[in-house]
Amino acid sequence: MQLSKIGEFGLVKLIETKCAASSSDVIAGIGDDAAAVKVIGNKFLITSDMMIEGIHFDLSFTTFYQLGYKFLAINISDILAMGGNPEYFLISLGIPETYKVSDIKELYSGIKKIGDEFGVSVVGGDTCASKHDLTLSGTLTGTAKRIITRSGAKEGDGIFVADTLGDSAMGWHLLRKRKKKVKSFSPPSHRLKLMKKHLMPQPAQLKNRSRITSMIDISDGLLIDLTHICDQSRVGAIIYRDKIPVSGELEKTAKNLKKDPLKFALKGGEDYVLLFTAPRRYKTDAFKIGEIIRRGRFIVDSKGRKTTFKPEGYEHFVTTQVQSDKGT
Repeated sequence: MQLSKIGEFGLVKLIETKCAASSSDVIAGIGDDAAAVKVIGNKFLITSDMMIEGIHFDLSFTTFYQLGYKFLAINISDILAMGGNPEYFLISLGIPETYKVSDIKELYSGIKKIGDEFGVSVVGGDTCASKHDLTLSGTLTGTAKRIITRSGAKEGDGIFVADTLGDSAMGWHLLRKRKKKVKSFSPPSHRLKLMKKHLMPQPAQLKNRSRITSMIDISDGLLIDLTHICDQSRVGAIIYRDKIPVSGELEKTAKNLKKDPLKFALKGGEDYVLLFTAPRRYKTDAFKIGEIIRRGRFIVDSKGRKTTFKPEGYEHFVTTQVQSDKGT
């Protein structure tokens, strides 16, 4: 069924049914002029993201379910990076008139899936027609007992990442070559696991956050996002190439393609893995990749040679850089 058959109000009613509030703290959700929720005792967090067809996603190799899942996942990752717990999501859509009702139902199924995993309620948003491409704009709120920013790193802190890096960038590289959708990730293979990391990232909360001094999620690449911490904390950093964690899937695939897996890990982006600093002897399951120093930004290779690193990765509005530069 085409969207033109049910109109805007029919679509809102469909979304209201699809995303019924799952939290008792929602006083008023979809269907009113604004959402109303209870907030007691904690600090309030708000994050906002956009995804635009042709810039952030390609529907030739992304299903609507995967798109919905990823869109909420990247917002959840931002809340986790501030030490918070995600709670309420508003999503606004600019939808081409040629899209089908089933497309939007599938999109919201993906949103609902990861929302249920993290206890997030979809409480509203807006819809309108788009002349050309699909546009998604989302706002996610959360709460935290202690806010963790990018500006608290101190000289002598260790630098940690919570998971392996570079898988998403390699997954994107493989999907562009494949040029068709992945509708099932089983039976699992090295390449399918990498593609899933790009299409459906899995943000994860840190269990022990008590002594973390600064934190960010890796969305644009390790080098760029570590630079953000250094800039805002007014410190330097040194990282070790042989300490950067990469998965076996990335190593094997990069070897087959005759590419350097470290380039994907350092510059690829869209990992949505937490990068944080903490006292050097901090007890954590995360990977320690370097230390915060007073000034300078350096990367050390396996032979002990030290070179200055630049904030290379993905950045909007840089005319010399295109999306296809990721991971290459």
